[in-house]
Amino acid sequence: MSGNNGTGRKKRPQSYILIGEGFDEWEVVYFLHKFRMAGLYIKSIGLFNKLVTSRQGVALKTDYALAEHPFDPGDDCVLILPSRGRNAEALRHDARIKTLLENFNRGQGQIVVTESGGNLASDVNEIVTSRPTYQPQMGEQLEEFVETLTNHIAFAY
Repeated sequence: MSGNNGTGRKKRPQSYILIGEGFDEWEVVYFLHKFRMAGLYIKSIGLFNKLVTSRQGVALKTDYALAEHPFDPGDDCVLILPSRGRNAEALRHDARIKTLLENFNRGQGQIVVTESGGNLASDVNEIVTSRPTYQPQMGEQLEEFVETLTNHIAFAY
């Protein structure tokens, strides 16, 4: 993640969280809240539509639908793939995601997977080989992981 904003400091990357049907509300809302409270740019993206329904039936209006191409995987950005609820399986079974990950692997962007050891994390590790990915450490709770990631982005750039 690089770039210079003219002040000698690196420009903070833009972040996007990809949400499919059956997502976990706590996970998604927590990311959005923590990043925004830290002054970081984060936008939500629905897999198909801007209106996405959680596993508990809560509807969330996202900022974009994936088809709107809200970002370029070649740019210095962060793509967050929430893994709780049915979101991981929704992402794994969407053919566009594999292509997206391959494009990230060739670009400057970073991938975040919120649960290590799952099928989505395995898929990401197989496809994204030339870029580091961010995943929780063994036993690390979501809150700790998000806090660490938020601090890394907020203070390293």
